[in-house]
Amino acid sequence: MEKLHIDRKASDNKYFHRDFHLAADNGLYYVGENYGDEGIKEYLTQYALNFYKLIAEDVKKGGLGVLEKRFKTVYEKEEWSEYLHTTLAEEKLVIKIDKCPAITYMKSEGHVPSPWYKELTYTVYDVLAKMCDLKFTVVSYSEEDGKAELVFEK
Repeated sequence: MEKLHIDRKASDNKYFHRDFHLAADNGLYYVGENYGDEGIKEYLTQYALNFYKLIAEDVKKGGLGVLEKRFKTVYEKEEWSEYLHTTLAEEKLVIKIDKCPAITYMKSEGHVPSPWYKELTYTVYDVLAKMCDLKFTVVSYSEEDGKAELVFEK
């Protein structure tokens, strides 16, 4: 019998990780319940400093357009582009999200997002902004569906 060998890399697969949101929120719930709000902020700060390090370097070199492209790419991969709207000016990037793909998915699975889920927006993007020497503002945020308006500015 002939043995077949298939070479496949993760990059050959479609990017789709909706269940990641459930796992991430369960992790936030654990940290929040055991270490409180400060534990959540510390955990998410460390995450952002590591995960966004290369992206922050790219934004510092290429400007706010790099950050806009990053948001658009993530929402395209989430198959959620129609819910993301961006406005880029020379010194300001405004991001409007009609509803969050993660919150929508979690609720469709019967999962109630933890009280700390919003910190993925507030803390993580604040840390990213600081890494890029930017100011970050949450103009609005709905815990119900993740509808948000976010601003990054020089």
